[in-house]
Amino acid sequence: MRIPREWIGLALVVLAIARAALLVAHDPLVGYAGQVDMVRTGACMGLFPALPEPSRYEAHPAAPLTEYRTQDVRKDLCYPSTEIVIVAATMGAAHALGAGKDGIRLQWVGFAKLALFALTALVLAWALHPHPAASLLHGAIVFALLSDPVVTLWFNTLYTEFGVIWSLYASITAIAALAITERGAIPLTLVLVASLAGLAFSREQFALLAPAIALVSWPWLWQRSPHLTVAAFGVALVCSMISFELVPHPAEVKLADRADAYLGMVLPAASDPKAAMAALGLPPRCEAMIGASWHRQRGVAIADACPEALKLTSVDFLRVGSVEPAALGRAAARALPATQEIVPPAVGTLAGGQGVAVNALPWWLFSPLHAVVWRLPLMAYAWLVLAAAFAAPLALLAAFGWARPSRTQHGTPLLVAMLLGGVATYTFATTIFGDGWNEASRHFIPGSLAVYAAWIGLLFAAPSLAMRWIEAPKERVLEMVAAALAIAAIAAGAGYAIGWARAQPLAVGAIEEPSGRSASPGSALSVRGWAIDPAGVESVTIELGNVSRTVAVDKSTPRVKLAFPSYPDAAGAGFAAEFTAAELARAGAPEPIILRAVARSRAGPSMEVDRRSLEFGPPS
Repeated sequence: MRIPREWIGLALVVLAIARAALLVAHDPLVGYAGQVDMVRTGACMGLFPALPEPSRYEAHPAAPLTEYRTQDVRKDLCYPSTEIVIVAATMGAAHALGAGKDGIRLQWVGFAKLALFALTALVLAWALHPHPAASLLHGAIVFALLSDPVVTLWFNTLYTEFGVIWSLYASITAIAALAITERGAIPLTLVLVASLAGLAFSREQFALLAPAIALVSWPWLWQRSPHLTVAAFGVALVCSMISFELVPHPAEVKLADRADAYLGMVLPAASDPKAAMAALGLPPRCEAMIGASWHRQRGVAIADACPEALKLTSVDFLRVGSVEPAALGRAAARALPATQEIVPPAVGTLAGGQGVAVNALPWWLFSPLHAVVWRLPLMAYAWLVLAAAFAAPLALLAAFGWARPSRTQHGTPLLVAMLLGGVATYTFATTIFGDGWNEASRHFIPGSLAVYAAWIGLLFAAPSLAMRWIEAPKERVLEMVAAALAIAAIAAGAGYAIGWARAQPLAVGAIEEPSGRSASPGSALSVRGWAIDPAGVESVTIELGNVSRTVAVDKSTPRVKLAFPSYPDAAGAGFAAEFTAAELARAGAPEPIILRAVARSRAGPSMEVDRRSLEFGPPS
C-alpha cells in the first residue's frame, strides 16, 4: 500500500520530536557545557550553578552542570535575550508545581524548550498537511537538521542559540505555510508573530533580521491578509528597535566584539593598513595592535593601546569598504573556513565527564550532521555556502520580476530560497563584522543550518521540476531557461569567488610563546605558535627585528584541528624556533624589538599572523 507523502512528513516530525526527547531526557545530563555566555543568561535571573563563590560566576566548559541555584541577580553580567523568557517560564512552572524553591535542574529548561519545539513543529506540520510536497520537505528538514544532536544539545543549556534557531525555523516555515494554504490562519499568525519577536530579542546580532524577514515576505503575506502583514511587520520592527537600541548589554560584550571585528578581522585584511586605519579614524599607534583580539591582547591592554577601536560602531567597517572593497572580501574569505564546524570547540557535552565530544556520546545520540560536516572538504563547504548566498538575490529577482506572488501563483519556493539564502548571508556578514574570529563557527550556526536546509530543499525540488518540464516542455521553456541561467550564474559566481580568494593572503595563526611582551636580553628566546591557510602553509618566517628565520610547520596542534577541522594540516600546524642571546643582541636588544610571524601559503601569498613589541628587562 502506497503511503501518501504528507503522512510521511508528519511521521518524520513525530520521529524528530521523539529523537529530541531522547537526548533531553538522557541521564546523566547531555548538553553543551557552560562558557561565559551561560553565566550571562543566568545572571539576569540570579540563576547560577550550585557552586560556591566565585566559581559559580565562571565558565565550566569541561562538562555541563546539572543543578542551578537562585542567587542575587547580577545586572552587570546580564545579557537579556529570548532565552530569559524560557528560563523564567520554567522557573515559574516549577514554583507553581511546588518544586524549585531554591533553584532548578538544567534539564527542566531542556524540557521547556522541547515542548516549545514540539508544539511549533506539530502546528506547522498540521498546516502543511494538505500539501504533500511541502509536508514531506518540512518533515525531512525537522528530522535531519532540527532534531540532530548538534542542535538539540542546545536544549539543556542557558545559551541563546535555541532562541535563534527556533525563531528562524518557526518564522520561515509559518510564512511559507501562510503563503500556500488556507488552513490555520490564527495558529500560524501566533507562531509567526511570536517567532519574529523571539528572533528580535534572541541576540543583538539578529535584531535587524526580524523586520527584514517580514519586509521581504510582505507580498506573500499580503495575499493572505493585509492586517496580518502589517501586524507582523509592526511587531518585528518595534521589537527590533527595542532590542537594538534600548535593551542594555554587558559593556565587555561590545568591547570584545569591536576589538575582534576591527583589530582581529578587518584591519589585517587590508592591503594598506594605514589607509584603512585613517578611514576608521584610528591613530597611528593602533597599528601595533592590528591582528590582536580581546582574548589575545599581546601583553598590552587594547583599552590603553588603542581605545579608539573600541568606540567604533557595528557598521564602521563600511568605511574601510569605501577605501578598499577587496579588504572586506579578504576578511570574508579568511572567515569562511572558520565557520564550517557546527559544534562549539573545546566544550564538553556529558555531565560528569571531562570534555566529552559530540562524536564520543552514546551511539543512540549519534549526529549524522556532524559526521558529514566534519568530513566535508573545505572547497565543497565553500561551494555550498556561496551557492546558497548567491541564490538569495537571484530568487529575489525572479520572485518580484517574474513570478509575482498571488493566490494562484504562489512563488513560495522562490520565497523560501530567498529567505534561507538571505539568512545565511546576513548571519555570515554579522559574524565577520560583528564578532570577528571569536567563536565564528558558533555564531554562524543559524546560517549553516539555513544553507543545509536550502540544499535539502533543492534535492526535493529537482525531481519535481524535472517531471514538470518533461510533461510540458513547450509551456515551461521560460522556466527551463531561467533555471539554466540561474545555475550558470551561481556556478560562475561561486567559482570566481573561490578562485579570487585562493590568490589572497588568508593565513591565520598566533604566537603562543612568548605569551606576553617580556623577554630577557641575556637568555635565549623560544618562539612557538601555529598557522593555517585554506591552501595549506608552506612555511612560517619569524622576524625578530632585523633577524629572521624560516621554519617548517609540523608540530602537533590538536586544539587547532578541533577548532578548524577543514583546514589542511590543521592537526600539525605548529611552528617553533629558538633565538640565541647573541641573535637577540644583533636584533637590537635590550631596546624593544618587533616580533612578527609571517605564514606563506602553498598558493603563494604571505600573511602576517601575529606580531608584538618585545621589551627587555634586566638579564636573568
